Amino acid sequence: MSREDLIKPELLAYAKFISAKASENSSDILANAGEDHAAIAMSNLFDKTQLSVKMVIGCFDGRVSNQEIYKESLKDCLKKENVKFQIIHLHDLNPESEALAILKEYIPTGQVRIYKSDQSFREKLSKDGSEKHFSIYDDRMCRFEKDSEKFLAWFSFNDLKRTEELKAIFDQGLVNATETTFN
Repeated sequence: MSREDLIKPELLAYAKFISAKASENSSDILANAGEDHAAIAMSNLFDKTQLSVKMVIGCFDGRVSNQEIYKESLKDCLKKENVKFQIIHLHDLNPESEALAILKEYIPTGQVRIYKSDQSFREKLSKDGSEKHFSIYDDRMCRFEKDSEKFLAWFSFNDLKRTEELKAIFDQGLVNATETTFN
């Protein structure tokens, strides 16, 4: 089954557009609106990643992270042994999350580290009443979710300036975060 088979027919034009932008390492600021667009965007970002993924997430509630295209790209990204994941979650993790189950397989190797944010970091990311989530890929690609309920976000395959700004915020959040352990 190809990745294209995992995409709803009405989303194929968007998926092809995003894939083309990924192929050219576009520095354009691209939009995604809704959970299906988010899964397509993040799938392409995972596919392009060669070294690192840093994510600030809610809880892996599954609306995006349980979509097949997201999970398949996540698995393929994790198969690249050089790729290291650091994930800060703002809320208790969803124990039913399929993406979380995939990630947990790589914790013993040190390839994946998951942290719980502290209250001050959560408050910082929710100052305007809408919680923010973001991710950084290879310190040059990024995605910023300005509305985490509607999955309204912008992303880029090549934006060093915005990526550096998000990396600084991520690093601040990591300072007081507590590593999550699993039984």
